[in-house]
Amino acid sequence: MKIAVYAIAKNEAKFAERWYKSMSEADGVFVLDTGSTDGTPDILRNLGATVAVQVYEPFKFNIARNASMSLVPHDFDWLVCTDIDEVFSIGWRKALEDFIKAHEKDGINSVICKFLTAFDENGKV
Repeated sequence: MKIAVYAIAKNEAKFAERWYKSMSEADGVFVLDTGSTDGTPDILRNLGATVAVQVYEPFKFNIARNASMSLVPHDFDWLVCTDIDEVFSIGWRKALEDFIKAHEKDGINSVICKFLTAFDENGKV
């Protein structure tokens, strides 16, 4: 199972490394930067993400999000959409794969995950 993570970003340098590390279980990480001035694209590229830059005036979230998804090559089986200020728990990929495999007979083609948003900068709830 080939899994990609994709996101949009703008001036997310302070979150970039933490986010990328938590996404490292994916087979590919793809980011559309929408005009950062803080070095976000370079940080993410140096970490290993595939990054494209496209500025939208006026900014339209849905257009940017769809464009970020279009960065993912067609040979990926599952795409995970996230924001750069989010962090996934270690083992997220295995949990996702286990869930998908357990529900294959149901013909699922999407999964929605609930997440906690009350973590502090040290990962404590």
